[in-house]
Amino acid sequence: MTEELRQDDDLDKTDNIPIRRRKLFSARDLRATTIGWEIAIPIIGGPFFGFILDRRFDTGVRWTLILLGVGLIAAISAVLRYIRYEFYLMNKEKEEEEKQGIKKVWRNYDDDE
Repeated sequence: MTEELRQDDDLDKTDNIPIRRRKLFSARDLRATTIGWEIAIPIIGGPFFGFILDRRFDTGVRWTLILLGVGLIAAISAVLRYIRYEFYLMNKEKEEEEKQGIKKVWRNYDDDE
């Protein structure tokens, strides 16, 4: 049966049992790398466009400060959404492990004696 598998199926063979390789990056890893861009683009882009608007309409620094505030709020909301999603995934994994009867015991490093 293992000889029937195609070469490009990306399988490892362990004890004649085909097992899929673990992906190099999971969706969670890729999401964690994009959070930096979700912070940087609004914080830099907002004041940049505000600067352009201020120059065009001769309004001082009004739009620069307004769009800086909007960029900060957008960046903070992106971080909060990411943290909320990570906690959701952690709780979901914990519930699935409890249903399977797997009990993880975490060591409390503050109680070392």
